[in-house]
Amino acid sequence: MTLYHALSIALILSTLALLWMKHIVTAIKVLSVQSLILALMVTTVAAQTKTLDLYVIAALTIVVKAVGIPWVLWMTMKKIGVHRETEKLVGRELSLLIGAVILMVSYVVTHRLTLPEVTLGRGVLSISIAMLLTGLFIMTTHQKAIMQGIGLVVMENGLFLAALATTYGMPFLVDIGVFLDVFVAVVLISMLTYRIDRVFKSTHTENLRRLKG
Repeated sequence: MTLYHALSIALILSTLALLWMKHIVTAIKVLSVQSLILALMVTTVAAQTKTLDLYVIAALTIVVKAVGIPWVLWMTMKKIGVHRETEKLVGRELSLLIGAVILMVSYVVTHRLTLPEVTLGRGVLSISIAMLLTGLFIMTTHQKAIMQGIGLVVMENGLFLAALATTYGMPFLVDIGVFLDVFVAVVLISMLTYRIDRVFKSTHTENLRRLKG
């Protein structure tokens, strides 16, 4: 097993762990660890390819995803009360089962596709697709805005891993734009969460329906 495969397995395990988390604060910590693992993988690729841009992207991954975004989410939770559960439409056991199915389907589909040479291996690409789909699953099944923000970051991590596995990453300016978009999106989600809690004393997104005229 190569280092890339070991790190990618750690990434998917952290993603599946998010499906089992009961408290949002714990999920934020897991997201931070996942981003650190991704940064380590980018650094490893950068060292192998001697690509300066990847070193910058690895540093930005740490600053924005491993530190910045978790800090924004944690500060939001601190303001509204840290003892909040994730509240999802699907139970933890079923969520974990669906996550496992997503992973298996990703492996089967990826290995049956006719693709050009994958730089980090099809196994890493399969895991990236599984992360992307699991992040989408988190966004659609959780009823707390902050968890939907976490799902968005997981999706972006999966997308970035897919680009890293196939072409050693996206163009530098595209990566910077994606980092900025995700960070702004999470900040807006945090602001929305705070306002929902101030008005309804709850961060349940279902409360937004009550704002309709």
